Amino acid sequence: MPSPHLAESDSDGPVLMAYLGWLRRRWWILLLAALLGTAGGLAVSQVQQARYTSTTSLLVRPVGAGGGDSNPNAKVNLDTEAQVVRSLVVGERARVLMKSSTPVSELVDSASVNVPPNSQVLQVSYEADSPKQAQAGSHAFAQAYLDLRRATAQASLDSQVKSLQQQITEFTRQLTAAAGKAAAAPANSVERKRAEADQNLLTNNITSLNNRLSPLLSEAVDPGEIISDAPLPDSPSSPNRTLNLASGLGAGLLLGIVLAMVLDRLDTRVRRGRDISDRTGLPLLLELPQKTSAVGVLPATHKISRELGRLRNVLLSTVPPPREAGRGRLLLLCDASSGSAAGFVAANLAAAYARTGQQVALLSTKPDSTLTTITGVTEGRHSLAAVLRRDVPALKALTPVPGLGQLRVLVPGDLEADVELPVAALLEILSELSARFDHVLIETAQPTVAVEAQALGRHVDAVIVVAETGRTRSGEISAALQQFEQVDAPVLGAVLAPRMPASAAPAKPAPTVAKPRPRPSPGPSAGAPSVESTMVLPRMTPSPTGASAGTVKPATAPKPAGQVKPTGQAKPPAPAGPVPVTGSGHGHGSTYRSRGDAGSVDGSGRSYALDSGEDLG
Repeated sequence: MPSPHLAESDSDGPVLMAYLGWLRRRWWILLLAALLGTAGGLAVSQVQQARYTSTTSLLVRPVGAGGGDSNPNAKVNLDTEAQVVRSLVVGERARVLMKSSTPVSELVDSASVNVPPNSQVLQVSYEADSPKQAQAGSHAFAQAYLDLRRATAQASLDSQVKSLQQQITEFTRQLTAAAGKAAAAPANSVERKRAEADQNLLTNNITSLNNRLSPLLSEAVDPGEIISDAPLPDSPSSPNRTLNLASGLGAGLLLGIVLAMVLDRLDTRVRRGRDISDRTGLPLLLELPQKTSAVGVLPATHKISRELGRLRNVLLSTVPPPREAGRGRLLLLCDASSGSAAGFVAANLAAAYARTGQQVALLSTKPDSTLTTITGVTEGRHSLAAVLRRDVPALKALTPVPGLGQLRVLVPGDLEADVELPVAALLEILSELSARFDHVLIETAQPTVAVEAQALGRHVDAVIVVAETGRTRSGEISAALQQFEQVDAPVLGAVLAPRMPASAAPAKPAPTVAKPRPRPSPGPSAGAPSVESTMVLPRMTPSPTGASAGTVKPATAPKPAGQVKPTGQAKPPAPAGPVPVTGSGHGHGSTYRSRGDAGSVDGSGRSYALDSGEDLG
């Protein structure tokens, strides 16, 4: 069936807190990148050759026909003049002034021009290996530019003067010819009058040209002047150590941010509740604080207890009623990854249920569960392993949690980590517990590791996936969700638990030694638990009707706590040989064996077989 839990993108996009979160998580990358960038800037400053720069300031005046005095408001296009300063023509003149053998192109590359705004000033700078070369280069380029500009203006002026003089000479020749014609013509004749008119016109032209020529002959070309000559530099202009360090620091931080972002994208660990809903589409039921120093059953005033109390209220109103009337609700909490997060949440959620006055049972199917440490229940023969071996009935194996009489715990005991638990037997235990308790909470390992987690998921009323902050990956949540969806398990959502301290991490189960374990003898001397420690208050009498689909009904009604068989009835001897895998006497689904049964030929090894018709002390 297609998965209904499809990841949805957030229309709001990433928020500022998300960026601050991954920057805080990857701070060491940013710090290392900043240090490396600063060290790189310092190294560049050390290997760079010292360079000196000197600057000459020029006041540029307009030049041209008619002189600057004829148009005092005229302005020079300094952007164009700046390009002239760095031209090859000026560079060649500057090379001559410097008496240098360096190619002109290299000299031009060492020169630079700055144009201050709203001014008629050019700042010509020159960079060289020594202070004297920098001073000489700056002055040479400034002087070469002025010389070129003066020469160009003078050439233009001379050209205009020459042109005017040629025109005056030509008009004078024509005037002489017209005067000769007038003298030769008869008085009052037409030819004489025409010659006299030509003579007057030529005279006026010559006068006009002389008026234009006179200012040009007296004008002095002034292209500009040096208002601030190049000083001798007293310190190198490059390398700029401050600039290099700042640039290295900035480049390092930028590289660190990019690297931290890439690593954060590749890191699929869940660090906040939003990661679960965004990446897997699984609804988030509760997000607990990211860290906690206490891993036991917390007091009711603790912040985590209050949060789980609110979750309890939500579950009471949203979890559907049990499949069979008169039975308690079954709630399965499984880890999304290895760890003890599910046990921590299950124990404190069970305590929240118990504080309402309801009867609550808590059991774990994890061989490496830390439920004993969390609840403070001492582990003895009263465990799930003992119940599966029929060493003790389920109700007698329950142990109350200190300070919470309504909460009973069934610790896993010495379950085999590499042997699959019998699901039919577990369902029969759950049916017996749900008949006596208002709520039964089951802690399991991740369904990708524990097969019974997936099998039990379809028989409970609700399933909650527990993720651990900073340890569980989104892929593990998706894999667990897929396992439950394959059996149509009622998955409500996920709970993000705090990062469990290292001391709370489940220890690796020690290898089990194949050592025969005799079954206890019936009777009070067999070490049966006392009535005070195992008594369970009755709930509601189960309905006489059969269990609904998916619920395994016990073969016989459980006997009251503390009741034992008469000592005169001896237990039939166990068959010599391997215990059959499939049950036949009671119609149960299977018999669970541990490694202790492998080498047993006399029936004294451990056999996890649930027979509800047999009551042991």
